[in-house]
Amino acid sequence: MPLLQEIRYETEVKSLKDISPQSVLSVLNDVRESVSELEPEFEDFDLTRVLEVVESGKYELSGRMLTRIDLSSAKLIIDTYRKYSEGGCQSCVNLGRETIDAQDATSGEYCRVSDPDFDENAVGDRRGVRYEGFSPKVNRYFKNPCNDWEPRFSPTIEKLIE
Repeated sequence: MPLLQEIRYETEVKSLKDISPQSVLSVLNDVRESVSELEPEFEDFDLTRVLEVVESGKYELSGRMLTRIDLSSAKLIIDTYRKYSEGGCQSCVNLGRETIDAQDATSGEYCRVSDPDFDENAVGDRRGVRYEGFSPKVNRYFKNPCNDWEPRFSPTIEKLIE
């Protein structure tokens, strides 16, 4: 059985507010640079290939000693950016949350731009949304965006690394 050495890559991006298109590119370039110190051929990888490696979460180098690089820190940044730059409501800045009734603590997720079930001006116990879970609009557009869609991060990763 060969020796196994495990290395963990840590990003400089520590919180959601630090994620941006520039930080994603920086993480991908830093992964390429860091891994190429152990495997020089990795420096020749284009960013598309580096992205594939990062999204796998690990990279293994074989030699006299098996070296496994844990890329979960970088993967978390990429996954977060991808989640908030692609898709529908889950990536939209207009997705909001409103508590309907304090007595039974029911709430629903709705679109702040325009949701037919949300009435901001309603008063009394009729104020706000009238459902649990996703509103009909959010349910309809959760995976594929509507015309009001505005992603938290832009562009998508694929366009960013082109």
